[in-house]
Amino acid sequence: MKKRFPALCAVVFLLLLGLSSCGNEQGGSAAAEEQVLARVPEVMVAQISRRPVYRTYAAVGSISPREMSRIGPKVSGRIKDIPVDEGDFVKKGGLLMLIDPFDYERALEHAQSQLDQAKASLERAERDLTRMEGLYRATAVTEQNMQDAVTARDLARFQYDQAVTALEAAKRNLRECRLEAPFSGVVTAVTANEGELTGPQMQTFVMMDMSTVKVEVDLPEEIYSSIRTGNSGTITVDAVPGQSFEGTITKIYPTIDPASRTFTVTITLENPGLKLRSGMTARCRVVQMVRDSVVAVPKDALIRGEDSYIAYRVRDDIVERCPLTLGIEGDDLYEVTSGLFEGDLVVLRGLAGLKPGAKVRIAHGGDSPES
Repeated sequence: MKKRFPALCAVVFLLLLGLSSCGNEQGGSAAAEEQVLARVPEVMVAQISRRPVYRTYAAVGSISPREMSRIGPKVSGRIKDIPVDEGDFVKKGGLLMLIDPFDYERALEHAQSQLDQAKASLERAERDLTRMEGLYRATAVTEQNMQDAVTARDLARFQYDQAVTALEAAKRNLRECRLEAPFSGVVTAVTANEGELTGPQMQTFVMMDMSTVKVEVDLPEEIYSSIRTGNSGTITVDAVPGQSFEGTITKIYPTIDPASRTFTVTITLENPGLKLRSGMTARCRVVQMVRDSVVAVPKDALIRGEDSYIAYRVRDDIVERCPLTLGIEGDDLYEVTSGLFEGDLVVLRGLAGLKPGAKVRIAHGGDSPES
């Protein structure tokens, strides 16, 4: 038994030595692979796709309402009621102010009475004229009598027409005791109080329709020919952080300011929730030129070569050098007319030191159409 123990120890020692040798070989192989991968540069790529390419121009303007009106009464009287206050939203036809209608109601009653009398006088004059015509044909009255009857009828008709006009005026004046909103909007100023006297010369309210707003901006004359009505514009304001508003150019002024060498355009945009207020500073990006659905490359993927811009395309982890022919320049993209195709992967990050034919590793998350 004592003789077999050293032999058993020797066998165990040889087995342990073999296992250690295998472990070292496997560890060395993994380390070698890591070293090889470490020498392959990592790049971030973007996938070429068809996208709109925009060229925009930045400008600053002020927000103004689509419609603003200074409103005052058309009749005189004492103010009986003002049911609105500054900041209130009023629908079209809503009551802004009521003038005491008492005097105008009495005037309407009087005008109606005058009309009734004039109508009775006209009917009587027409009956007299009919009777006189019969007598005249029977030679029972003179021509002068006939002419007097015609004159009386004409005067009665004139007085009736005058009474009709007076009645319509009385009705209109009574209606005008109610000062109503000419459009739906916000009351921004009230300059009268209940109990005060008012009249047509007084502008009592200011109203603004802010459901749609306008921004006027000045643009340089060199881009005049590329601006069209219908072009879009993006608006941001400091008072509404993190949100942008899309508008449309609705007016291009036809003249150039000789002092500033600029022209003015009006951008109109919807105002949901009335977040935009008159007088706010608006930062605008006006679309100067747009190409819809063209092959586009990010500017960050371009390198200026001797004769043209180039991009590095990655195929099967191998870098290819691609000379490009470019179209219009957008804010972040260039239109590509030749050199790249939809679906190609181009290097965005890791361009330094790249050479055609080099092997690369694509960074995680880099292969994305929106990268």
